[in-house]
Amino acid sequence: MQIKIGIIGTPVMVGKIMRMVQSFPTFDPIVQIVSDEEEAALFAEQMSKEVEVILLSGALAHWKVKEAVSTSIPIHYVPLTGAALFKALFHSMALGKLKGSLSVDTLTKTMVTSTLRDLELDHIQVVVYDGPAYSAPEELLAFHRKQSEGEGFSMALTGVERVAQQLTELQVANEWLMPSDQDIVVSLERALLSTESRRGKELQIVVGMINVDDFGRLVMKHNSEHEVQKLKLDIHRMVLGYVESLDGYLTPIGGDEYLFFTTRGIFERETGGIRRFLLARKLINLWGSP
Repeated sequence: MQIKIGIIGTPVMVGKIMRMVQSFPTFDPIVQIVSDEEEAALFAEQMSKEVEVILLSGALAHWKVKEAVSTSIPIHYVPLTGAALFKALFHSMALGKLKGSLSVDTLTKTMVTSTLRDLELDHIQVVVYDGPAYSAPEELLAFHRKQSEGEGFSMALTGVERVAQQLTELQVANEWLMPSDQDIVVSLERALLSTESRRGKELQIVVGMINVDDFGRLVMKHNSEHEVQKLKLDIHRMVLGYVESLDGYLTPIGGDEYLFFTTRGIFERETGGIRRFLLARKLINLWGSP
């Protein structure tokens, strides 16, 4: 069963989100592209009747939707983190643009100073906008314009696409801070886990059987009963450790067979959506493929 997710944002951000959605086969996305994040509320209410969760492209869109739309479904947005600033600073540094002071919005002062320290750029003077991340674009634009008039100004770093466009029109050097792919993946994971369908699936019981193929052939490779018993003990310890990682319960049902119980949420997270089985790889590495 697929889960319908509403995705609202500007063309560039929706494009980035849709590329990451491909890693979430459970999602069935319904997309609405807006020219400006402030338009998000116009479409969110209608979309909320069709989907289980909505993901917005930024903090401003989230604020507008929360302010104007009354709905019981979860609404998330892709936040900016230090990764976006790191990328923008690295790019600007490579182009030789970091020659003076910076003005930064959307991010906290702690994030900014920490990132500058990591890049050994803590000598650069920076002014961080002290308002909320969902401030109106007009306020952010006024902040950056004021800073750009100061002596030694280098560039503005903004998390709002519209502000970056307006600064460019005003010929003020700037970089648009865009969420990293990892920021988007984390947001999609949060959105998925918040849906009613997923919460129900998280608690479903998974019953699995582990069977060691060609166990008899493995036994024949050992020369004594002691070595055979040690082999069985090694297998049991390995299987037990794996089931403990699933926060599950293990029951041996034979010399080479085990039954385990866990929940679907934990099992799918540990196996990457049932795409990888670390236990099988460990067994192959230890004894070779049968």
